[in-house]
Amino acid sequence: MYVAKIENKRGNILTLTQNETAYQIVRIDGLNPPNAQINTLTMASIDGARFNSSKLLTREIVLTIQLNGGGTIVEENRQKLYRYFPTKEWCKFYYKNNHRDVFIEAYVESVEVSPFDNAQQMQVAILCCEPYFKGIEMIVDDISKRIPCFEFPFAFGSNGATNPGVISDLSTDDAIPFSEIQVDRVTHVYNDSESECGMIIDTYILHPITKLNIQNTETGEFLELDYEFLEGDEVIINTNLGQKSITLIRNGISSNLFIALVKGSTFFQLALGDNFFGFTLNEGADDGYVSILFKHYTVYRGV
Repeated sequence: MYVAKIENKRGNILTLTQNETAYQIVRIDGLNPPNAQINTLTMASIDGARFNSSKLLTREIVLTIQLNGGGTIVEENRQKLYRYFPTKEWCKFYYKNNHRDVFIEAYVESVEVSPFDNAQQMQVAILCCEPYFKGIEMIVDDISKRIPCFEFPFAFGSNGATNPGVISDLSTDDAIPFSEIQVDRVTHVYNDSESECGMIIDTYILHPITKLNIQNTETGEFLELDYEFLEGDEVIINTNLGQKSITLIRNGISSNLFIALVKGSTFFQLALGDNFFGFTLNEGADDGYVSILFKHYTVYRGV
């Protein structure tokens, strides 16, 4: 049992399965692990060749769809699919089976239809520049651990809880906090993917700082930014291959922050399994001056 959906650039999603009065998936090709390109170097004095490098190629997914309905209905169903598969345009393909719930982004390469056949079929080819399927849920690890401190019913401090007629001064110890933040210098990020992958490091500046240094505590790799950060700033670091970027969002305006990158910095890739990250700030800054989220998708070679 599986479910296949398509999303167009407007955000409209169409379920292609379990809708057999209109459409029926006949075949889906391209769900297996993608082919690899192996680059080798031949040498005159050595038999065979020497390995140089390798990479995964782009993925092509081909959907063969049976168009159901009679008369003008089948034409309406065909024309509806045109809106979800406009050639050259971006789309997102969703696939779910008993073990995996994934998506992949692509561009519509071709659409071929047999409008004069009694049983009309449409064959759609979409090209995925990034060959990995991604798990439907983004995984978020917070280096700041928020500890809940109270449950409803609501109370204005200990005096207010026992005597509603007493107005508590919330600026004193009599106030009851909603939660407390406990900052750990090292956070654990587990990558359950079938390959190394990038991530997004989302940092919220809670107090002005001049340096942000994030380290992989196992490999010694670091990514450091030197900049006059203000309270309320948000810094988004994208380490995904082909998408590397550093963006500062200040007062709702986004700007490129590559200028703040310190020499020797590395755009981290998550190794398979356990990864451990820590951070340091400029001298005199407290760990509570920032809130850092590590975000990534589980990636798969095939479904």
